[in-house]
Amino acid sequence: MISRTLFGRRAPVASEHTPSSWDLLERVSATALDEDYATAAGRREQRPDGRRRQPHVLGAVAVVGLGLLVMAAALQTRSAGPVEEQERGELISQINDREGELSRLAERSEGLESDVDDLQGTAEQIGSRGDELLDSLSEHQLVSGAVPATGPGLRIVVDDESEGVSSTGGTILDVDLQVLVNGLWQAGAEAIAINGNRLGSLSAIRTAGRAITVNYNSLTRPYVVTAIGDPDTLEASFAETPGGQAWFDLETNYGIQFDMETADELTLPAVPEERLDVTYASRQGELP
Repeated sequence: MISRTLFGRRAPVASEHTPSSWDLLERVSATALDEDYATAAGRREQRPDGRRRQPHVLGAVAVVGLGLLVMAAALQTRSAGPVEEQERGELISQINDREGELSRLAERSEGLESDVDDLQGTAEQIGSRGDELLDSLSEHQLVSGAVPATGPGLRIVVDDESEGVSSTGGTILDVDLQVLVNGLWQAGAEAIAINGNRLGSLSAIRTAGRAITVNYNSLTRPYVVTAIGDPDTLEASFAETPGGQAWFDLETNYGIQFDMETADELTLPAVPEERLDVTYASRQGELP
């Protein structure tokens, strides 16, 4: 601190550092009460009667309260500043994090939209092909007998000769039913059953003991053969096949009972599952 002499008195020179607001507040709070007491004392000395007045208690309390308020405000200002700055920094950091997360989600959403578009395009491309495959599958299931079938066709009822009509050869054999079925296939039948037993590629018509069996199920007379096909042409086509001619001969020469009629709707069951399973055969090449 550097001082000078002015009219015989020492005058202080301003310091190189300006007091801070905190120093000023402390100085005000420290000197406010002393100055008030000094003023009050001077007034008492100037009174003519020389009597002293009671101290201004309320004024002193107000001054003290004001000083305390100023100090509290200063303390709050000093302490709140760093806290607010820290909270502001944390908020900014959280905002930056959320913005980064939103950017990542936006990129992910765009990627998913692209995947969905690709899948939709693929689905549209295979849609028509899928319909064709389903139609083909349904057709092959009908042909193989894997599913029940219904439609118009022929109902043929055959039985052994009536008693007294013929002395020999009037009994239906397994080979006779085989010839009948082959004639119907040749005439254009699409599904055939004997006594409710659907015929498939692995079905056998044979004699076991005294009974004719189909799919290992024994049949009883009369034998009812149902065949789904064109009702307008199936009967005439069958009559022209070797199988049809053979059965006409059986009816004429051996008294075999043979009755044939068209039907508007026939229902045939599916081939038994065990007659559809294959062990050694496998498909060759890809699907068409």
